[in-house]
Amino acid sequence: MMKEFTTRKIGCIGLGNMGQAILHGLSAEFPPENINGYDKDPSKAAALASMISVCKDAGSAASASDILIIAVKPAFVETVCSEIKAVMKPETIIISIAAGVTINSIENVLGKSKKIVRVMPNTPALINEGMTAISHNQSVDAADLAITEKIFSLIGKTLIIEEKYLDAVTAVSGCGPAYGFTFIQAMADAGVRLGLTRSDAVLLAAQTLKGAAEMVMNSADEPISLRNKVTSPGGSTIAAVHKLERAAFSGIIMDAVTEAAEISANLGKKK
Repeated sequence: MMKEFTTRKIGCIGLGNMGQAILHGLSAEFPPENINGYDKDPSKAAALASMISVCKDAGSAASASDILIIAVKPAFVETVCSEIKAVMKPETIIISIAAGVTINSIENVLGKSKKIVRVMPNTPALINEGMTAISHNQSVDAADLAITEKIFSLIGKTLIIEEKYLDAVTAVSGCGPAYGFTFIQAMADAGVRLGLTRSDAVLLAAQTLKGAAEMVMNSADEPISLRNKVTSPGGSTIAAVHKLERAAFSGIIMDAVTEAAEISANLGKKK
């Protein structure tokens, strides 16, 4: 399958941070002549010229690709679909990474017979530690889905999920890195307040959260069970957790994620 996979022509329309992250991952498996890229900002495509074939417009990228990733902002997805409809190959797999833009809205432009996949990656894809959720329409078969999984496994982990959950996915993992950065910043600020240097405090906070995440990933225990193992009776950890919960820390996080999901659901409706 790998040989068949790497001989496919893959295109990407939109070469912002996520588009670039995906193409960097693909470049480890695909030669430049098999990766097509287009962005309305020529400098973005030029920056990737050593690893892709730069296309002059969206239609050129679409007509030359067996798999086409649409990585533009949500408001522009339908416009791009309209531009490529007449020139794309009948069997092309269309992969949209736009938050809030439903499979149905893409089908309304391209047709229900087209192979359409909707994914939600996140920015740790830039360092091949991304989390990508994948949904698809009925025209996508098992082979198409396997190819999609392979593409995004090059930049992290994947999860097949029903589309109705993608706004929740966006709120948890798509927006999630920002929550993590905020928490790391707060922990580091506290360390500085207590006399640590900024660099030492950031290292301590970031590595601690990275380690905690790895423990969750590698354990069968729920996060709360792992937390219980480090909260000794009468100790400093349970005192800190008490302070967080008195301030409704868990509730605030839940409210924030819920708000993000609601915003995500509305993104695709905006023109």
